[in-house]
Amino acid sequence: MKPANVIVDGDQPIEKATVIDFGLARSGYLDASIRDQPVGTARYMSPEQAGLLDLDTDERSDLYSAGVVLFECLAGWPPFHGDSVGEVLHQHMTVHPPELRSLGLAIPRALDEIIQRLLRKDPRDRYQSAAGVLTDLGKLADAIKRGVSDPALVVGLGDRRRTLTEPAFVGRDRELAALDRQLERAEFGAGGLVFLEAESGGGKTRLLVELAQRSARKGAWVLRGQSLAQEAQRPFQVMAGVAAEMVNAARLDQALGQQIREHLGDQWEAACAVLPELAEFLGAPSTEALGPETFGQVRSLQALVGLLDALGSPNRPAVVLLDDCQWAGEQTLKLLEQWQRRRDGERERHVLLVVAYRSEEVTADNLLRRLPSALRLKLAPFSAEDLRRLAESMAGPLPAEALAVVEQLSEGSPFMAAAVLQGMVESGALLAETSGWRIDSLAMADVQSSRHAAAFLARRIAMLPPGVLAKEFDLDFAAGLGCQNTAKAIAAVDEARRRQIVWAKAPNPRCTFVHDKLRQTLLERLQPEDRADLHRRAALHLESANPRRHFDLAYHFDAAGQSERALPYALAAGQQARAQHSLELAERLFRIAARGVPETDQATRFRISEGLGDILMLRGRYELASQQFEAALVLAQGNAAQAQIEGKIGELAFKRGDVKNAGAHISNGPWACLAARCRAGRSPSFCWSFGKSWCSSCTRCVRGSSLADAD
Repeated sequence: MKPANVIVDGDQPIEKATVIDFGLARSGYLDASIRDQPVGTARYMSPEQAGLLDLDTDERSDLYSAGVVLFECLAGWPPFHGDSVGEVLHQHMTVHPPELRSLGLAIPRALDEIIQRLLRKDPRDRYQSAAGVLTDLGKLADAIKRGVSDPALVVGLGDRRRTLTEPAFVGRDRELAALDRQLERAEFGAGGLVFLEAESGGGKTRLLVELAQRSARKGAWVLRGQSLAQEAQRPFQVMAGVAAEMVNAARLDQALGQQIREHLGDQWEAACAVLPELAEFLGAPSTEALGPETFGQVRSLQALVGLLDALGSPNRPAVVLLDDCQWAGEQTLKLLEQWQRRRDGERERHVLLVVAYRSEEVTADNLLRRLPSALRLKLAPFSAEDLRRLAESMAGPLPAEALAVVEQLSEGSPFMAAAVLQGMVESGALLAETSGWRIDSLAMADVQSSRHAAAFLARRIAMLPPGVLAKEFDLDFAAGLGCQNTAKAIAAVDEARRRQIVWAKAPNPRCTFVHDKLRQTLLERLQPEDRADLHRRAALHLESANPRRHFDLAYHFDAAGQSERALPYALAAGQQARAQHSLELAERLFRIAARGVPETDQATRFRISEGLGDILMLRGRYELASQQFEAALVLAQGNAAQAQIEGKIGELAFKRGDVKNAGAHISNGPWACLAARCRAGRSPSFCWSFGKSWCSSCTRCVRGSSLADAD
């Protein structure tokens, strides 16, 4: 089915459509000659009809083609397009069609979900019959006739399925209404900070996806960022996704970069120093120092606050969604605090900043719980009715006993409800028959013996073929880590995908776990030595493929117990984190380096102790900084190095209010060669007390820097 095969009447609105020309449909399976077909025809073929999947073609193939046509009717262009048949067919297999609301189209959520379900790659995940599609379209049409423009329908309830598919978005109407009101405030210049929390598996990420779709539909610019577990972080990790989306937008709109730069004023260079990828459209910052390192964090935070404010405008408000902020670093929390508290008189703010985190991983004294905000939302567990709707969106009508087990074991968690349902099918407790789903009493009794859905996660993982671990992974890379050939890795990933454990991501052959709980369960099954070996293999692969990935290499070698191999990468990554004023991360990396340095390498031990001392002093952790500087003083080789550390110990003493000791150490520091007095007759300790300033009589310092270059 394609547009050329559909004739419509001339009425407005269109009341009747007729399908003609069944030439291609006569062949249930197309061979290599498909590449001789016009590109336009290939755009509407299902993967199995084009021979990309080893599955029979049936009515579900026609439903896929109908989904492509419906998508084009609404968007104005087909979801898959390219210059050659091969390129189009590749997209059919690897590219996920965009949700129509993300394109800014004002269509009901239910219609978007109907088309998405028609366009699933695997025919087992699509609607199983035209009757199921018509049921959902009929309910949608009835609701619209009643004046409900965006009805909260759950698609798939009228479909007779023999396999499970992805769950639809269910519930959360109250929370969405509250978030819609906050977006309206941002449109009028009263944007603010919103906190969204939920227990792990409670649906916060899915709610953010829905909010993104609704916001885009209303004309907002949506930008997304996500924190990663501490050990895998980069400087300002949560802002990396936001920066990437800014770069992509600036490539399409050259004026955008100039507008943001003008809004930032003289802060644009500081913003690029923290997020170097912004230089692509803001311009390369100068190589000169932006100012004393002491004020680097303050400078960086001010620039990022200005950057966030620059994203929204009266014509297009911005919605910034930051997920998994339970892992946010110290600097990210300070950024949120400064952005929330900064008020420039009556200046309008057209930005809605939504920060999401897992409830159980954020303590009561965490800044995320103490910051004032425009709105705080905590997602409650699903009701029995919501659990039913979610389960039946995956399976169609279900026996009451199966729904009762889902409710019992999931305890209101949307993720766990889906996991329990998947587990019942995989264990044979829930069987698909022509007439619908049937309970196997013996197998269901075994299911009910579990007291919590977590047991299902372990069971589901145990049923998978041997595989590999990573939150997100490249298929070839994963095959190497798992000591598998590519064919075995593809089979393992396909099995995991079929069981809704991983998702395949386009356009590259990459996969990601459906939820971090699945990955955690998989990790917990590994013996410590097996986990260390995986880290070792990951590090060796990365070292061979891309030795500039310093953060990853430092983490993996250290986790593998090979700290000496981690040493050079930890030092390089630590210096980079320090240059980007991400001091918490810099400290962690320098400590990795400290674990790997040999006792005999005095020069490197000195470098690490001095660097850690600098970082700890900048963080205000003076006692720990003092310990590191004292260690560096012992390791220092030569008068210049000793004088340098003496000066830092003096600076630290001054910061702690110990002026007497500060003067004593500074007199032995880099200024000692000034014969203890400057041209104006002032002592080094006097000059130090005024913030390392030179008086007008001193035109050059001992290191050769001019007065204009001084801190």
